[in-house]
Amino acid sequence: MQRFVGAVGAVVVAAVVNVATGFLTDHRSTRWWVSAAVLLVVGVAVQWWLPAAPAQRRMQSIEDNTVGGSVTQTSTGPAEQEARRNDITGDFDQRQDG
Repeated sequence: MQRFVGAVGAVVVAAVVNVATGFLTDHRSTRWWVSAAVLLVVGVAVQWWLPAAPAQRRMQSIEDNTVGGSVTQTSTGPAEQEARRNDITGDFDQRQDG
């Protein structure tokens, strides 16, 4: 809900900035400049209030396995890969493609 309110607020602020810019270029009175400063402060407050997107962490793990052959662990993108407490008689290969 907070993101929705922030997005609506950002659109409203952008529309008001568009109108205010027109007024500021046509009317050079002090009250327009003060209202522009207030609008700027409100816009900064709305952007500050929006939470930052959480970083997505991809993880691949191979643990506690006994394998009588080879094992390949492949990730199609950036990911943290780990292997712990495994008994592998063949080759163990970790890859990150992409």
